[in-house]
Amino acid sequence: MSVTLGAGAVGTPAATAASAEDDIKLIRHSVPPVIDMTNRQYIWLDWELSGGAWATVVIRNTRTGHTTTNALGTAGGSSTFRLSWDTHDNEKGDLPNGDYTWTITAETLTGSRLRFEASGSFKLVRQPAAHDLNVNGAFDLLQRDSAGGLWRTDSTYLSGELDMDSSHRGFIGPGWQAYDRIEAVGNLGGSTVSDILARDTTGVLWLHAGNGKGGFYGRIKVGTGWQIYNRITGGSDLTGDGRPDVLAVDKAGVLWLHPGTGNAASPFGARKKIGTGWGIYNDITAVGNIAGGPAGDLLARDTAGVLWSHLGKGDGTFAPRARVGGGWNTYSHLIATGDASKDGRPDLLAIRGSGDMSLYRGTGDWNTPLLSAQRVWSYNQGFGYNHTA
Repeated sequence: MSVTLGAGAVGTPAATAASAEDDIKLIRHSVPPVIDMTNRQYIWLDWELSGGAWATVVIRNTRTGHTTTNALGTAGGSSTFRLSWDTHDNEKGDLPNGDYTWTITAETLTGSRLRFEASGSFKLVRQPAAHDLNVNGAFDLLQRDSAGGLWRTDSTYLSGELDMDSSHRGFIGPGWQAYDRIEAVGNLGGSTVSDILARDTTGVLWLHAGNGKGGFYGRIKVGTGWQIYNRITGGSDLTGDGRPDVLAVDKAGVLWLHPGTGNAASPFGARKKIGTGWGIYNDITAVGNIAGGPAGDLLARDTAGVLWSHLGKGDGTFAPRARVGGGWNTYSHLIATGDASKDGRPDLLAIRGSGDMSLYRGTGDWNTPLLSAQRVWSYNQGFGYNHTA
């Protein structure tokens, strides 16, 4: 005889009691009610049964219905089944934030399914990141093709290598040739997902609020006169208020801070002049806290190809610059990825005109803020694109 119990509360099991001939019970599990995967790639989850040689765990996203099925065995007579759950592995499908359920069943060594089943639920959460547009915990790259179509490429980080293969690329939509600047800026509109800013050729600035699925809602006009700037970057919290800010360099070389408000209709406070002489740089990138200081930092490349680090003070200003290294003029784009490598520190993606890419992992050390370049698997990523963000 078997008795089916109702579904438990979040994080608690609901079980079908085993028949006498099966005699399998769930003793314990380690699935918490909330799994926070901020700055993490995978988590170990355990289920201990009173018997059974094999188990199958199915994890299902409540909103999308997407499931991952994991066959688990035991060793040395143990009755504990362990799953290393990778929450941003593209090979296993999209695993965004939200509600999930898990179900475990047991089998004999010969593959006969035992009359046992246990289930539970949990919530997967991550803090929003500037370059995570589908909220699956992984870096996303935006690229515009020559026809004005915008594409998003998701990533994975496995065995010390960032994978940006074109097989993980999806089409967002047409019409993006109207813009001469596109920037990923984090959750500028105050939601829990990342947004982008886009400037049209007349200097009007538009906010495209992220929908959390890799695309965007309809645009919102958030400014005019932005044609005075030739460098724009955003996504880092520079003022210590927990909201991402935007930096822009005007054509006279003045650096301006546009502090974030968290309001999509009016995302910036009054701009503040925080520096002069920034015309020597041909690229600036807000990379987050890459050098171990109190706030987000800024990397800037001068016209000779030297990369400089500007440590954020936490009040919207920067400490005197420190030289990172030369030869950076070989790259056409420098992209702040956030924590692509899942070691708790933000990283930098450098892209050549050919489409070849290198990942520079952040160290948290002011003296040496970046490790040596790591290879990026980026097959066919450079072909036909005229803008990258």
